[in-house]
Amino acid sequence: MPEQFYTTDAGQAQQLELDVRLPQVLAFGSQLLHGSVGLNAALPIYSAAGIRASSVPTILLSNLPHYPSVQTLAVAPEWIRGALTDLAATGALTDLSAVTSGYLAIPAQAEVVANWLEQRHASSQPWFVLDPTLGDADVGFYTDPAVGPAVREYLVPRADVITPNLFELAQLSGAGTPPDGQDLSALVAMARQLTDAGAKSVVVTGVPLDADRVQNVVVTASEVQVSSSPRLTTGAKGLGDVFTAGLTAALVAGAELPEAVIRGAAQVNRAIEQRRLG
Repeated sequence: MPEQFYTTDAGQAQQLELDVRLPQVLAFGSQLLHGSVGLNAALPIYSAAGIRASSVPTILLSNLPHYPSVQTLAVAPEWIRGALTDLAATGALTDLSAVTSGYLAIPAQAEVVANWLEQRHASSQPWFVLDPTLGDADVGFYTDPAVGPAVREYLVPRADVITPNLFELAQLSGAGTPPDGQDLSALVAMARQLTDAGAKSVVVTGVPLDADRVQNVVVTASEVQVSSSPRLTTGAKGLGDVFTAGLTAALVAGAELPEAVIRGAAQVNRAIEQRRLG
């Protein structure tokens, strides 16, 4: 790039921005060239809510790995660390209301995110919403299984909200085997392993209630709240990303967590219905 395009003056550089709003959300996650998962699923939800979001990719993929071929490139922890330093230098991270962490490709990325959260010196700390995108009961792990212990060590203690499915809850709690969705006491006991580790709240997602409804179970150190929504059958992936983005957008708008959970679930159902309608 020609040298004259570079400047060391952040104020001058900001004049080149088409959108001068500061981001309210910083999202870590997977980036696909084609596919509606990860950041591709989350960012449109923030945009529709009038929220500017910046994103930090943890892995680049050509497409969903379910296709016959896929190109992948895990983003080096050093690149993520440097990118966060660059973003801070632009002033883009001064007005964050929420930080979300989704898919991580390698364990060291969890430590980078945790260190950055720890080193932030903001007048008000943003929500930290952790979507531990480890896998699901029907397919097993999406990522390196070693990511789970790293997420547990570095990110769970810093989380305001964690949004695991039953498979991820079992991995993070150390139980290994997902609880029966009908056994609320076992589910709560696993979730409290995470609140005992420092998380403020755990939202266990997609818990089957019956043939027609699913539950999202909010667990804190002292309370349990359950909300249910229609059970819409689909094989589509990315619904966890949609839920977490919908929940986070609601928190940024000022909703309390139980209401944010309801809005996140409604966002998922809208996405499924829109897919059916084409």
